[in-house]
Amino acid sequence: MLKSAGFTSSVKTIGNRELYLPALEKGEIQVVPEYAATLTEFMNPDKAKPQATPDIDKTVAALTALGKDKGLSFGKPAAATDQNAFAVTTAFAQKNSVKTLSDFASKCSGKATIIGGPPECNSAARPYCVPGLVKTYALSFGSFTSLDAAGPLSKQALKTGKVTIALVLSSDGGLTASS
Repeated sequence: MLKSAGFTSSVKTIGNRELYLPALEKGEIQVVPEYAATLTEFMNPDKAKPQATPDIDKTVAALTALGKDKGLSFGKPAAATDQNAFAVTTAFAQKNSVKTLSDFASKCSGKATIIGGPPECNSAARPYCVPGLVKTYALSFGSFTSLDAAGPLSKQALKTGKVTIALVLSSDGGLTASS
């Protein structure tokens, strides 16, 4: 998109927001695609008072205010959405009668449960990952397995039974109800 608009650009893989946000603030990189709500809460200094809401306009207003002091500005959010989601295999869901995270929490929580996701998913700094599952659903996990961010390692770990549940993306066309 930048090239078609006449800009000279290059793409770098730079890791998670703990790594690229400081680089963005210093001007070492100029553009990063992001999730509005997740970045809002990542930048929110008062984790006890969430600023992201289901209303994208309110979330972007909060994000804009948080970014202003850091010299950051944000473009218009895309109409499409892609959200973090948590998946189990179809066989697991059928065997345990699980359709929702609430079902999973009430039927499968405990020492035998292994959750997989990127390393930062298990961090207190990520309230929408493991800490959020624990707080919102009272889930408990036997262990955490460090994988990629909703990529092929996560899908393979689910399929092979290395993990019970894994972080995925809601728009992933590689996931189906029969996977």
